Parts: sequence; structure tokens; C-alpha cells
Amino acid sequence: MSLFQLSIGLLILFFMVLRPFLYKPCIKYFPSELSAAFTSIWLLTGLLVSCPVFGHLLLDNIQSIIKSPYLIISLLKGILLWFMIKLQQLINKESTSSSVFFGFIAMALGSLINNLFFKEGLLVSQLICICALGCLGIIFIVQGDAKRLSLKDKTNFVIIICIGALFSVFDHLAIPQIGWYPHLLFSTISMFVVCVFYGLSKQDYYNIFRNRSIIIAGIVYTVSEFLIIYSSTNLLPVSFVAVFMRMAAPIVMLISSIKYHEQSFKNQLLFSGLAMVFVLPLIFIQK
Repeated sequence: MSLFQLSIGLLILFFMVLRPFLYKPCIKYFPSELSAAFTSIWLLTGLLVSCPVFGHLLLDNIQSIIKSPYLIISLLKGILLWFMIKLQQLINKESTSSSVFFGFIAMALGSLINNLFFKEGLLVSQLICICALGCLGIIFIVQGDAKRLSLKDKTNFVIIICIGALFSVFDHLAIPQIGWYPHLLFSTISMFVVCVFYGLSKQDYYNIFRNRSIIIAGIVYTVSEFLIIYSSTNLLPVSFVAVFMRMAAPIVMLISSIKYHEQSFKNQLLFSGLAMVFVLPLIFIQK
């Protein structure tokens, strides 16, 4: 890995650590639906601003993209992303650690689905790690910070794991067929449509473009999302990007134990450390 690639990876890590803490004030003072709304609007803004640079990825193949059945996957992802952000924010309000820990289990479940149905070709050792992560997720609900969640929030925790796993499958299928920029664009558009139909008030629009916390959270999410997707397709191996993204969760959990008194530092370190032990073989062990 070159110094440039390492710098990009560390930048991804920084953004992924920052995101849940920037979204935390948004759920504290605003309804969870607003988080999904401002995420879609700022993402759309970023896509429009970057169109002169990346627009050719859509325009050069617009006819085949419009006719592609994989476009439906992109549209469905946007709908589910709205729902996921809403539920993730409800969890973030109660437990920031839980709002990031789900990603380990979702990644494992998504890899398992890709392996069973889409010939991803996981090794036995990787399948063992997936099962271990699933068991760790159950233990986290019982003994980790997720045990503080209400039954409803625990149900939401399981739901966002399933949605996160589906996203791994959706990206695995759609991006090679229609490209990362069209995939991101159409999923963001469908997400925004859901927000509009849900009913954005004038005050919501005012907050999205005038509230400082929301503006910063939206811009950071947009920049980091572009960086992650572009890096995965052009700058870094997908496995490296996944490593830097997953490394953020243990850091968030440890900060949360100090900042928000979520469990003990030792408890958070144990769960985050074990999760990393099981995730790294999924990423690095190849045929």
C-alpha cells in the first residue's frame, strides 16, 4: 500500500468515526425522518455538483442503464436507505455503540448471502468467522451496550442488520452492471422521493439548509460516501476500504464509553476487539 493509499484509507477512517457523532445531535433535537431527509438532499446536492466530473458515467450509457433490471435494485436501495437511517438514528439516540456495531454483523450476513446465491466463493475459514460474528451479535444484545435498548429498539437493531446485509448484495450486483455513479444517483433520488412523500415541512427545509449541525452532518456524509465509493472502484482494493470502514466502529465504541458512559471501557474494548478479529479474515483471507 502506497503512502497515498494509506492517506485515503485513514481519511475514510476519520470520516467513519466522525459520522455517528455528527448525527447524534440531529436525532437529539429533530425527528429521525429529518436525518433521512437531509442525507438524501445533501447527497443529491453532491451528485449535482460533481456531475461535470462524473456525469459521463451516466450519460455515456444512459440507454442501457435505463433499460437495465439492475436499476430496480438501485431504486429499492434508496427506499431501504431512508428506512435504515431512520431506524439507525433511533438507535443512535439511545446507544451510539449499537448504531455502529450492527455493521459487523451486516457485513458478515451480506457476505454469506453473496456466497450462497451469487458465487462469491468464501472459504470455510471465512464462513466460520461469519458464524462467529453472528454469535457475537447475539451476545452484544445480551451483554453489550445493546442490552440497554428497549424491545422495540432491539427489533430495529435486527432490522438494520438485515438491511445492511441487503446493501452488500445490492452493491455487489448493481455496481458492476450500471456503474457506481448511476447506482448512487438513482438510489439517492428514490430516497428523496420517499422523504417528499413522507411530508417535509417548510421548517424541515429551513433546518436542512440553515441548521449548522445538520449542514455539517450532511456535508460530511456526502463527502465520505463519495470518497468510499470512488476509492473502492478507482483507488483502493475493496478489501482495504472495508478494513478502514470497520476499524472505525471500535474507535466509536471506545469514545462512546467515555463520552456517553455506554458500558465500561473494558466491555466496549472486548466486543470491538473480537469483532475486528472475526472481520479481518473475511476481508484478507482469499483463495
